[in-house]
Amino acid sequence: MELPFNLTIIEKCHISPPPDSIIPPISLPLTFLDIPWLFHPSNQTLFFFQKPPPKTTITTVINHLKQSLSLTLHHFHPLAGNLSVPPPPAEPYILYKKGDSVSLTIAETNTNSNHLSSHNPRNLTNLYSLLPKLISPCLSRDTHVTNVLPLLAIQITVFGDSGFCIGITVQHVAADERTLDQFMRCWTSICKSLLLNKDSFFGFKFSSTTPWFDRSIILDTFSLKSTFLKKWWNQMNSYKNSHEETKKDNNMVQSTFVLKLSDINMIKNHILVKCRMINEDPPIHLSPYVSACSYIWICLLKVGEIIDTKDGCQYLGFNAGGITRLGYDVPSNYFGNCIGFGRCKGLENELLSENGVVFAAKCIGKEIKRLDKDVLGGGENWISDWNELNIRILGSPKVDSYGLDFGWGKVVKVEKISSDFNYHGNKVNVISLSGSREFNGGMEIGVVLSRDRMKAFSSVFNDGLRNLN
Repeated sequence: MELPFNLTIIEKCHISPPPDSIIPPISLPLTFLDIPWLFHPSNQTLFFFQKPPPKTTITTVINHLKQSLSLTLHHFHPLAGNLSVPPPPAEPYILYKKGDSVSLTIAETNTNSNHLSSHNPRNLTNLYSLLPKLISPCLSRDTHVTNVLPLLAIQITVFGDSGFCIGITVQHVAADERTLDQFMRCWTSICKSLLLNKDSFFGFKFSSTTPWFDRSIILDTFSLKSTFLKKWWNQMNSYKNSHEETKKDNNMVQSTFVLKLSDINMIKNHILVKCRMINEDPPIHLSPYVSACSYIWICLLKVGEIIDTKDGCQYLGFNAGGITRLGYDVPSNYFGNCIGFGRCKGLENELLSENGVVFAAKCIGKEIKRLDKDVLGGGENWISDWNELNIRILGSPKVDSYGLDFGWGKVVKVEKISSDFNYHGNKVNVISLSGSREFNGGMEIGVVLSRDRMKAFSSVFNDGLRNLN
C-alpha cells in the first residue's frame, strides 16, 4: 500500500552569485515578446534524478548543487534579480543589483521517487508540492506602488529512496523554455566541473555561449509593445486566481503517455490514407509534431474534454520558436523570450467525426506554415486569442532535457506543470510535449485530467493506436 504523502521543509536559504563576482547592476527592458507573458503564470518544471552512486551522500549532493548554482548565477545574474512592476504608465522591467539572490528550499518526503517520476497517474497536488512558489505578475494587484517580484525559485526534494528532484519555478516574462534550458545546461556543466575538482569554473565550455542580454536585437517593427502594455495596464487588476483551486483538488492527476517514432509515423500514414479516401488534400505541413498534437487533440475531445464551445469551434494554441522566424539574426543564446503564438481553429463537428484527426492535422499544419511566413502576423491579438483556447500545448520535443546530468546520472523524468486556467479564470486543457527518454525520435505527452477522465483518456489513446496498427 502506498504511504500517505508527507513533505517536510528542511531548510530555506538564498543563493547569490559568488561574493567576488564583478557584476555591475543591470536593468533589462521588456520587449514586445516578453510582455504578453505578464498575463501568464510562471513556468514550472520538475527534474527527477535517481539515487546518487555509493559513497555519495545527499548532503554532498546538496552542497555541490548550492555551490554550482552560485557560480551559474555569475553567468545568469538577471535571474537572481527581480521584475519591477511600477504603477502605470511606467513600464515593467527586470533589475539585478549586487546582493540579489535566488530562493532555494530543501525538502524531504517519505515517498519514493519512482512513484512520482513514473508515467502512471500521479496526484497533481503532490507534484505541485515539489515546486517552489513565486507570485505571478498578474497577481500584483496594488497599482499605486512598485511591485518587486523574484524571477526564479528552486526547490530540491529528497525522497525516501534517496532519489531527488529539482523543482524550478521561473517567471515566464523573464525566460522561455530555450533560455531555461541554457540555464540548466550551465548549472549541470559547472556542477560536473566541481566534481572533477577543476579550478577554472568561469572558463568552461559554456562560456562560448554566454547569455546575450542586449534587448536592442529584438525589433518592434509593428509597434506591438505599446499595444501589449495598454492591455496590461487595463487588465492587471482583473486576473482571476482560479488555478490555485486546481492545485488543491485531490481528484486531479497527471499522467505521461508515450508515442514512439513508429506510432507517430503510423498516425501520419493514417492521415495521408484518410485524405485520399475522402478526397481531401493532405495537410500542407505534416511533421511529427503535427501528427502527435493532432492525435492528442482528438483523444481529448473523445473523452468529453469539450470546453466553452459557444461558436461550435475548438481552439488549440501552441508556442512557435522565433529565433529562426523573425527574419533577422537573433543569437541563439539570447536571454529572454523569443517565441510567437499559434492558434488553430477547428469545427467541433469535423473534429469529432470519423476523420477528425485529418481535420486536426490540417488546422495545425496550416497554422505552422503561416507562422513560418509571418510569425508576428496577428500579434496584436495574441493576448485575447489566449483567452479563447480550449487546449494549450507546452514544450517542445526539440529540447533534450534528458541529457542533463549534474554528475550523478542523467535526468530520469522531466515533468512540466502548468495552470489549467487562462487569464480570465476559464478552464483550458494543458498538455506538455518533450522528447522521449526511452525511444529515439519518440515523444512524451503530459496530460492533466480528473481520475475518471484519465482512465477514459488512457483507453481512447491506447485503443486508437491499436486500431491504427
